[in-house]
Amino acid sequence: MRRRHQTIIVAVVLVSTFFFSPNVQAEEGFGIDLKAGTMGLGAELSTGLFPHTRLRGGVNYLNWEFDSTLNSVNYDFETEFSSVSALLDIHPFGGAFFLSGGVFFNDNTVGVEGSLPQSSIPVEFRAIGFRSDLVSVTGDVEFNQLAPYVGIGWRSNSNEKGWGIGLELGVIYQGAPDVSNLKVNSPFDLSDIDEVAQFLVEQEAEIEDELSWFEWYPLASLMLTYHF
Repeated sequence: MRRRHQTIIVAVVLVSTFFFSPNVQAEEGFGIDLKAGTMGLGAELSTGLFPHTRLRGGVNYLNWEFDSTLNSVNYDFETEFSSVSALLDIHPFGGAFFLSGGVFFNDNTVGVEGSLPQSSIPVEFRAIGFRSDLVSVTGDVEFNQLAPYVGIGWRSNSNEKGWGIGLELGVIYQGAPDVSNLKVNSPFDLSDIDEVAQFLVEQEAEIEDELSWFEWYPLASLMLTYHF
């Protein structure tokens, strides 16, 4: 996790260095974007590079929870996405419509916590007073740190100064979900029990399958923009 935070910090420094370079500032005035969408809340700086192109660098944060039941285990998933983006927009017709591509430097994780119904506890454990409310399954899900992006969009104030609105649609490839640190928490030491080990292997596969749609993550966002 520490390495992921370092990657985010390096990405912020690189993007900031580019935007505050005197050569870039001379090309065209800055733009500021505020965004809300499937990547959460975000903010961007943008600047023109060449005719009909615009470079954007931004930060995004999303936190939300959902639940699901997998093989009788009731899971709560806590999604926490934080990322830095570096994107290039090309306006092929010189107007509001643009094509976009670039990368997201991700620190995207999903926290996993599951509870078991009493009926799922093996009979031999119930006989010694093993209670399901004292048992939980916890783990983490991670994705690729470097995620390519392609998309399309529309911005009302392209080639104009002042306020505008925009819409962006695209997809981020952040790789298949990777479950780590999955374990059963209980008052008893279960680490040497084969059935528990097999249970965790099965649950890991179930969780990765449940979150498989995160691999090609859809991006949809509304933008409020200002060009200087």
